[in-house]
Amino acid sequence: MPVRIDDPYAVPGEYRKAQLHCHTTESDGRIRPRDLLRMYKDAGYAFVVLTDHNRVTRCDDLNDAGFLALPGSEDTVSYLLPPLGPHLGRLFVETPTRSGTAQERIDVTVAAGGLASLCHPTWTGNIWTGSWPPGAATTLLGYHLIEIWNPHSSSDRDVQLWSSVLRARGSGVPAWGVAVDDCHHARQFNRGWVMAKVTDVSADALKRALTQGAFYASTGVSADFAAEGDAIWARWKDLPGAVARYLDAAGAVRLEAASPEARYRVRGDEGFARVEVVAPTGAKAWSQPFRIVG
Repeated sequence: MPVRIDDPYAVPGEYRKAQLHCHTTESDGRIRPRDLLRMYKDAGYAFVVLTDHNRVTRCDDLNDAGFLALPGSEDTVSYLLPPLGPHLGRLFVETPTRSGTAQERIDVTVAAGGLASLCHPTWTGNIWTGSWPPGAATTLLGYHLIEIWNPHSSSDRDVQLWSSVLRARGSGVPAWGVAVDDCHHARQFNRGWVMAKVTDVSADALKRALTQGAFYASTGVSADFAAEGDAIWARWKDLPGAVARYLDAAGAVRLEAASPEARYRVRGDEGFARVEVVAPTGAKAWSQPFRIVG
């Protein structure tokens, strides 16, 4: 039986830098909206989603053909008493959610044309109520994104949870992994982001990339990923000593390669394969999963 690889990067476009989670003085951030957006624009970002807590902040002053600020919110899903509970990121929305279960809030987000994200899933804040229970992460329906790097959370544990979600969803719609800086102040700025493959700088183009998985998460590594025939490859530049690790659905490393163009020939028993490119500094890039049928 021939092997088929579902390649989320097999779409036209160029990679553009995007921040999907940040805060301003409109909630608990220390930087005013326009000043924060200017910082992102000067740092080479094409997209920024403002996600103040439990409110939508709009600031369109700097929008132009190469830069777009978009509305969003980070809503607390309170199971007991506000403000206790995990946080749900909501992108491309005009209003926050004020009540409801996590599933109800995801449904409201999707019905409004937005995308939902599980924020810092292993964060221990909010008096130890801020983490997403593993059972919730694997059973909730309709969310597209899960943060696998956030300065407030454990990336190793977040990636493990992400893998569990991918295995639970099987051949269904994956939850794509994102990196964010969750910026509240200057020391957190520009530490994690995604590179989205888009045809233009528009809300529709970014939403399409985030829905299809045509992006990768990064904390400082620029890379490219694709499938060709029965192989998956990763490429990177100007990173002496960097290595690419190809992992299967069980988390086992199938190949580790130091070449700046590393290829892994699939066997058909992986379930899915994803790639991590790791620089000697510790900076990383995470590909989205390549589904493998064979």
